[in-house]
Amino acid sequence: MATQLGFVEKARAQYMDEARPRQICQNKYQLLGKDPVVHHRSWFGYRASKSLLLAVVVSLVLVTGSLLGPLWAGENQQVLRQVPGSNPRQTIDNFLATTEEAHNLIQGAIREGLATSGWFYSPAQRQQVEEGEKLLNQAIEALNLSEIPQALHPIQGIGAMLMLRSLLLYDLANHPALVVPGPEEVARNKLSSWTIPDSPITLALNQPAGQGQGVPLGLPCQQCSEQDFLFSPRTVAQADADFNRIFNGNPALMRRFGGDLYVSWSLVPGGARPPKWVLRLPRPWKNVLVEKPYGGQSLLQWLILVPTSALALVLAGAALLSLRHRVSTTAGLGRRAYWVRVGLLVQVLALIALWRWFSIDWVNLTDYRAFGVVVAAQVLYIVVAMPFVYIFCEAVGQSLIRQGRRQADGTVILVRRKGAGQMLTVTRVIGLTLAITVFIQGARSLGLTSVTILALSSVPALAISLGTQQLIRDISDGFSLFLDGQLKVGDKCTIGTARSGEIDGTVLSMGMRSINLSLTNGSQLAIPNSQVAGSVVTNHSIRSAEPLDLKLLLPKLETDVLALLKGRAEVLLAEAEGLDRAEAHLDHTQEGWLLKVKGRWLPGLSSSDLPHRRDELLLALHRLIDGPQLINLEACIPSAGFVTGDGQANSLSA
Repeated sequence: MATQLGFVEKARAQYMDEARPRQICQNKYQLLGKDPVVHHRSWFGYRASKSLLLAVVVSLVLVTGSLLGPLWAGENQQVLRQVPGSNPRQTIDNFLATTEEAHNLIQGAIREGLATSGWFYSPAQRQQVEEGEKLLNQAIEALNLSEIPQALHPIQGIGAMLMLRSLLLYDLANHPALVVPGPEEVARNKLSSWTIPDSPITLALNQPAGQGQGVPLGLPCQQCSEQDFLFSPRTVAQADADFNRIFNGNPALMRRFGGDLYVSWSLVPGGARPPKWVLRLPRPWKNVLVEKPYGGQSLLQWLILVPTSALALVLAGAALLSLRHRVSTTAGLGRRAYWVRVGLLVQVLALIALWRWFSIDWVNLTDYRAFGVVVAAQVLYIVVAMPFVYIFCEAVGQSLIRQGRRQADGTVILVRRKGAGQMLTVTRVIGLTLAITVFIQGARSLGLTSVTILALSSVPALAISLGTQQLIRDISDGFSLFLDGQLKVGDKCTIGTARSGEIDGTVLSMGMRSINLSLTNGSQLAIPNSQVAGSVVTNHSIRSAEPLDLKLLLPKLETDVLALLKGRAEVLLAEAEGLDRAEAHLDHTQEGWLLKVKGRWLPGLSSSDLPHRRDELLLALHRLIDGPQLINLEACIPSAGFVTGDGQANSLSA
């Protein structure tokens, strides 16, 4: 029976320990006027926490990849051979040789894949296709894409390169006796550009943007010099129209000059490695789904693109609605609420990146359709990434301003650190700066120059500055208060404002635009930082080093006992808290022996803390003097006392 009762008591104690956090959580929700929510440590909650952490890691990887992507691309391009040459003949020869090798690699891998069973390509075949894609990317370096926005380079470059290859083979076949200028002709005639006769194809020197033209919309060849010849921007812009004018409606002519590579790339999903099930469709099905264009794309591409885009839109809308619900239901519940918002925005960013990759790199959208997807994805990325970086910095700040404190019962609670308001201000300013940087970089990737961005942002910036003039002033004055260190959380101060007179209170928090004070009547008052900066502030908690002067009257003691007492007093002074330095001396007067303590308190002790520490020191010295281990007085010997500044002896025994 005793064993059973012990087991019951243990179970009841365990239940009370588990119920205590739920009760605390319930009380917190009741204070906020919301329904209590009981949090259980279940398998689902564990997986949700892991998913949130994974989402944050994925966001960091995406951001890092977007920042370091150009560097990685530059490193990959350096190991490939250079296609542009110092004369038109070398550029054309390298361009045709590179594209022909890439065509053979890709088509050979596809033929080998179709000849083998299974629905997937082998690792060797996938590697062969990747080598062909690298060669095609290197051939794009022969195109001057300076007039195309940076975000459109991947889709405009590959399509224009494939079409120029067929157009170039067609023009060279129609001019068998054509002499392409070599290094001798370029040096002798000082050629800066050359055009194929009766053709819109022009090769020109890789000239940078002229002075006064501002920053170019795109970047020309990164691996070549100014003396290399590239296909001109006008040639790249007219490639689509010329290709349709020459090869449209003539499949035999298209296959003869390699135009089928562009057609298969633009009408078959899967990129350079289309799925086997698409290529193995029956001929009637293939003719309807793949080979016949509808609005510039195949029917199969539309059947894949429209449902996936609708699904992505629904998922993004659901994530945004969940974010709105989280904001309304988790307001003021600590740092977890901000990390939940970060996780939801990460899902939206990942969904935008996935939709863009699927539409451009797998479905193979071309022309204005690809342009619309890229622009829409980039705009959505800017709109979502700006609040994401700000809320991420806010979440970091909310996590930094809290520290764990263990209670007497063993529980750990989170409390705000000192200087939490200043820390939050710094993280919010960093988040705002990063959000502005995201907007500028995103606008530049869409082809907007710095002048255009400045012109577009000048009018709203002026309106915002006029509307938030007082807010900007409060923020700037908040930085001044933070750097000057006039006040900190917990200080008792008097602020003499011009409107309200003198205000006495204790600093509760220091935010970006205001300071919260706890008044003597228990109410709270928020004062804008601009009013505090323009007022006379008296900080009662910051004091200079106060002197320490104590005199304690000792009973009649032997000489060796007095020396031992002085040594014990010096040890006590050395271990006392709040003392900068202090010394103990013995002095003989008419009343008897006095123990004199002189020194100085540490600077910065508050006016309320200093008397408490002085009383603690007096009591400790009193216990030292009356301690039985030091002296053994008779009952008639009076208790020790201390002498005040007026020389009167007072007893501490009371």
